[in-house]
Amino acid sequence: MTDQWTARRMPRAVRWAVAGVWVHAALSGFAGLVLLAALGRNQGGEVAPVRFIAMASVLVGLLLGTCAGLASRRAGWTRTTVVVVEALSVATAALLLLTGSLAALTGIALGAFVLRTFLSPVGRAWFDDQAPSG
Repeated sequence: MTDQWTARRMPRAVRWAVAGVWVHAALSGFAGLVLLAALGRNQGGEVAPVRFIAMASVLVGLLLGTCAGLASRRAGWTRTTVVVVEALSVATAALLLLTGSLAALTGIALGAFVLRTFLSPVGRAWFDDQAPSG
């Protein structure tokens, strides 16, 4: 049985982008857990949307962490998943920026960096298991 992925060295830009995915995963999961802890056992209907956001944040953190962990295996689905999640993250951060949240700039910058790298020829080549052309 042969290994599906070749053992080549991950390009530096992709390594940095995967590190950004790890950071996003950690921040998202941590924020969701802190929010869940702050809500405690409050079962009121007014906290249901906040609880949903907190759970979604934890799940996004787990999903991104899984993708970052599997990036070295060059599975194409990890690239697609990260691109979708980061695009939604950038869109959400842009909406938050419109409300005056300057902290959203960090989310936009991190998401844009990861998207740019994962969508670049080097990123596509890494996850599609092809040699980059040019």
